[in-house]
Amino acid sequence: MISRKKWTSIVVIFTAFLILSIATINYLVDPYGIYHFSSKHYNAQKIAFRDLFQFKTFHIKKHQPEAIILGTSRSMRLQPSVIESLTGESTYNLGIYGSVPYIYYKYLEYTLKVNDNLKSVYIGLDYETFNESYPINSSYNEKRLNTTFYTNDLFSTLLSEKALKDSYKVFIDNRNHSNKYTTNEFLADGTVDETYVSPFNTIQDTFHWSQTAYHLSSDSMLYIKKIKELCDQNGIALNMYISPLHSILLETHWQIDQWSNYEEWKRKLVQISPVWDFSGYHQISMSSLQDKENYNDLGHFSKKVGNYIIHRMLNPDTDQAPSYFGTYMTKENIDVHLAKLRISREKWPEQDKNMIELAPNY
Repeated sequence: MISRKKWTSIVVIFTAFLILSIATINYLVDPYGIYHFSSKHYNAQKIAFRDLFQFKTFHIKKHQPEAIILGTSRSMRLQPSVIESLTGESTYNLGIYGSVPYIYYKYLEYTLKVNDNLKSVYIGLDYETFNESYPINSSYNEKRLNTTFYTNDLFSTLLSEKALKDSYKVFIDNRNHSNKYTTNEFLADGTVDETYVSPFNTIQDTFHWSQTAYHLSSDSMLYIKKIKELCDQNGIALNMYISPLHSILLETHWQIDQWSNYEEWKRKLVQISPVWDFSGYHQISMSSLQDKENYNDLGHFSKKVGNYIIHRMLNPDTDQAPSYFGTYMTKENIDVHLAKLRISREKWPEQDKNMIELAPNY
């Protein structure tokens, strides 16, 4: 008969073996793309709808970049490789869906906590995220940023039942070269795969936030100011830009009498720091949505346009971006610039039409 002591030892050893096996399986399969045990041709597919905050928090600590890109899903169209080619600084795209200035600030703080190499910050600014009613992404977990070693993430990615089930799904999809459970929406540099069509980037969803009642958030403006101060204190170059909204969305602001608020937002931004403005009625923003060349969808410009943004910011005299694309807004030129934007609206023959009816076939 097995003694109680020996039986206890067997149970402990078996339990430890089981835990180690589960952790090893989840680490090797890496269903959330955190531990990097994959390549382009091996184990590339990862579970759909994973926590992007968790994913990028791990990666920013792993990569130790010299430059980061902050912002919403629009900023995820800026390619780190282009910045690296122009500056020599290793770069990671830290853009996250549904972010707001408060989250940009907290992730900048976290990056400085875990990374002594940071030299440059690029931030995409989107008008709708400065609305008081714009919600903070429900996946955001500030506890993750308060420590360099968040045990809950280790448990959820290595030891949880969900992680084991997701590992099985990822293994099946990679083995069968299918995408029943997985996607490759997010690339290793933090950008999005433009060939992936998100079910959430619908015209209806995009119009929802462009038509919501707007009240400029003083807190959001405060966190932009704090970002500027934090960069200045640490000798970090700050490059901020306003995304090139498609003319359909600009026209929506105009038609619902938001244009004055839109201009006031820009005026307040340049009181904090100069900002590159890529918005306006121009050949890019007025281009067709059907060919996907300049816009992946109504709410998101393409990586091609993202390349233009980078080239213009880092080399204002570049011939790698259209000459009309981008104005460096300052306190001194803001009024003249805004007047030019109002005049530029006359270039668009679709003005005054119903934008909701126009968008699907534009």
